[in-house]
Amino acid sequence: MDTIQQPRSKIGAFDKLRKASEFTIAGVEDSIPLRVLVQIFVFISIGAMDSVASSGNSAWAIPLSAIAGVWAWYARRKRNVIVKLFIAIAMIAMLVVFLRDLVRNADETRLLLARLLIQLQVLHSFDLPRRKDLGYSIVIGLILMALAATLSQTMVFALWLIAFLLLGIPILLLDHRSRLGVPTKSFQPDKMGISLLPLSGLLAIVLVLGLTIFAFLPRLPGFQLRNFPVSVNLSVQRDVPRGDILTRQQQNQQQSGNGTSPNGTGGTGNNNDLETLPPLFAPEIDTVSGSQQSKQRQPELVMRVRSQAELFWRVMAYDEFTGKGWRISRNDPKQIRTVRRNPFTYEFFVAQPPHASIGIKKQLQPVESQDVVQTYTITSPNFPNLVPAASVPRQIFFPSEELDIDPEGMIRGPGPLPEDLTYTVISNVVARDVQQLRQMPNQYPSSIRNYYLQVPANLSPEVRNQAISLVNNAKDKDGKPITLDNAYDVVVQIARSVKQNYVIKPLKFDDSKGDLVSQFIEQGGGEESHFISTMAVMLRSLGIPTRYVVGFAPGKFNPFTGLYEVQNIDTQSLVEVYFPVYGWIPFDPVPNRPLFPPSLENNRTFGVIQTFWSWIAQFLPSSVTNFFTALFESIGKFLGGVISWLIEMGWIGIAFGLAIAFGIGIGLWALWQLAIWWWQVQRLQKMPIPQRTYQQMLQWLSEQGKPKLSYQTPQEYVASLNNRVSEKQAEAIAKITQIYQDWRYGDQAIGYNLATELKMLLKQLKAKM
Repeated sequence: MDTIQQPRSKIGAFDKLRKASEFTIAGVEDSIPLRVLVQIFVFISIGAMDSVASSGNSAWAIPLSAIAGVWAWYARRKRNVIVKLFIAIAMIAMLVVFLRDLVRNADETRLLLARLLIQLQVLHSFDLPRRKDLGYSIVIGLILMALAATLSQTMVFALWLIAFLLLGIPILLLDHRSRLGVPTKSFQPDKMGISLLPLSGLLAIVLVLGLTIFAFLPRLPGFQLRNFPVSVNLSVQRDVPRGDILTRQQQNQQQSGNGTSPNGTGGTGNNNDLETLPPLFAPEIDTVSGSQQSKQRQPELVMRVRSQAELFWRVMAYDEFTGKGWRISRNDPKQIRTVRRNPFTYEFFVAQPPHASIGIKKQLQPVESQDVVQTYTITSPNFPNLVPAASVPRQIFFPSEELDIDPEGMIRGPGPLPEDLTYTVISNVVARDVQQLRQMPNQYPSSIRNYYLQVPANLSPEVRNQAISLVNNAKDKDGKPITLDNAYDVVVQIARSVKQNYVIKPLKFDDSKGDLVSQFIEQGGGEESHFISTMAVMLRSLGIPTRYVVGFAPGKFNPFTGLYEVQNIDTQSLVEVYFPVYGWIPFDPVPNRPLFPPSLENNRTFGVIQTFWSWIAQFLPSSVTNFFTALFESIGKFLGGVISWLIEMGWIGIAFGLAIAFGIGIGLWALWQLAIWWWQVQRLQKMPIPQRTYQQMLQWLSEQGKPKLSYQTPQEYVASLNNRVSEKQAEAIAKITQIYQDWRYGDQAIGYNLATELKMLLKQLKAKM
């Protein structure tokens, strides 16, 4: 009789997932200390990222991760299929949001990546059953710390790094215990298998090795992918008319309701303004009163610069000497060029000056130059709308729709630069070739002659006469008299003469006695800016084009962050002299400052070692300092040149570089082994014969794969070797050990016969059987 089968009830997909979630899994991680330390490890990386990026991910990510970690602990033995399904869906959604923001340039790429990683970590915290899942969290923490390191600009990051290291070492120890199957269920150090003294020693060793590697690690030119940092979340909007300059004083006045024309002059405002803003950045500057006001300023960090070379961060250039200061003669809005950025990126292209080689009939060798990448971060809350850049900027990555460029090539933003703004400049910097500069003709295009040879109509003839007298008696390095046709030697001689023949002191300026330069010469000196004006006007009187430029000195180099920290007291002015083909070359005639401002020659490949050596050099004689300085510079340039050459060769260069590094490593290892052997030989030679022979026996047996264990006594060690060596070798080992013990513990005297016997026994032990 056939039975009637009852229809089975259908089970829904959700019910199947729920039932699958009820099954348990094997190989779960039960160590609470390991789980807690890994979570804190990730929390530190999130906090470090928020600290350097000024973001607020910690406020939601850390609490949610903690809650998720607790839930994952209680659900660690279940499959949690439903939870994993929702986690996967959420992760895909986060990835879509990341790609969308990446395409739209919603924020800096590294910040977007950090946000994605934090979101993935929070979701991942809900499913941490096994040790390998905790490993994924550790990897995310490492990546976040690496991102934070690339964004860090202060030493505060070092505190996060030390905390990260303090937690990382115990995690490695607990992970090793877990792999061995040793349970760890308590936070007590002895229960966790952690001894504080060895752990502290290990931490010290890691720190010392890390700092040593950091010091010797070369700082090579970076940004090879041309993906430059830009503060895309801080867009600079058009707040000032085209071509105008908004100084700090005028900005404060506008904010307080007392607006003035942006085209005012520098050096005006209340006392608070004078304490912070250098009175140099304006369409017209009065160097007579401006230098006195500069002394009243209080030090303030205005920007940090990451650059491949130590350079002068130029801000403005002036072409017209007014008798008391300088002004920009071509500052009409119609003369200002506005450039717009690439619609898909934040990149601006700046056209090169067209007059660099106009009118040159003589065939000249190509000028050697190099592209230098600089990344600026503004730290002052009230920076003007002027954009600092080194040398001749070619490309600018700036968070605005447009930029203004004046006829001098200086860059102005559409509005004041906000605090924490980051932008990048690629400048073309020419190398100063003295021989080639001496060959430059003194023929200049009309675009240069019409603006950079101007002097006031009432300029005293004494200025030109003094300039000629400074050159007439001068000779070049070959002992030949300097002629006015050799523009470069004339410029160098004038700069050196002004630097040596005049002193820095207050200038008693009198309007009735003529221009600033004439009174400077008459009084035998003046303020620092007056040296710049004097050299520029002297050269103009001799028919050599010059201009007065202002900006910032490189600032103090921080070897740990790799950044130049620039303060408002680093503002200074320079003379730029025009040379055909080369363009504008800077000189500095101010006493106690280098004649040639920083350029490509200032290599920072080994910046940490250079800074450490500068500190030591102040305690050494000048002859010793000069010798080692020249030696270190030669070594640094050689190594930097070799590494740069290998990188330029591409994959072949990388393979060749790895082969060289491998060979150097083998050589260093061989030298290390030789040093250890020599140290052991010297140590054995100082021992008495019984002890030396016994140590040589132990060393030889260890090399044969029969080492003495730390807990074994000499006789126990001899007994353990009876079945592992030949009879003659066992006899020799027993006799050497017995003689050593008699000498060590029985005060047996060592005579010639006993010493000879020990040598024979050691020879018998090593003899091939």
